[in-house]
Parts: sequence; C-alpha cells; structure tokens
Amino acid sequence: MTHAKVKDQIDAMTDDDRFFAAAYLQHLANERDEARKGRLEARMKRMDEGHKISQEQLLELHRQLEAQGI
Repeated sequence: MTHAKVKDQIDAMTDDDRFFAAAYLQHLANERDEARKGRLEARMKRMDEGHKISQEQLLELHRQLEAQGI
C-alpha cells in the first residue's frame, strides 16, 4: 500500500477510528522499543524490591504539585 493510499484511508476514518489507529501505532512502537522495555523492567524490579509509594504519599505529592501550579 502506498503512503498516499494510507493517507486517504486515514482521512476517510471517523474520529474514533483515527483515535484507535493512533493508539495502535503507538502500541506497536512501544512493543519494538527495547530501551522502553528495559526501563519498565527496571521499574518493576524496584517495585518488587519494595520501593513503592503509598496512596497517602501519592496524594500528598499531588497536593504539593497542585500548590505549585504544576
């Protein structure tokens, strides 16, 4: 399929179909990103080792960021 045909098909899609297509393309990119997989594995390992944040800590961090306008 040529780029022009792909573009024409995307142009003809509904907003919902375009949203799904964009999400699917992002999913494919994520699946092929070895660096991303490594970062996720490292994060999961840290969590498994007990480096987690409680809901209370998260809510406090959220409150502080909101107070800073972030």
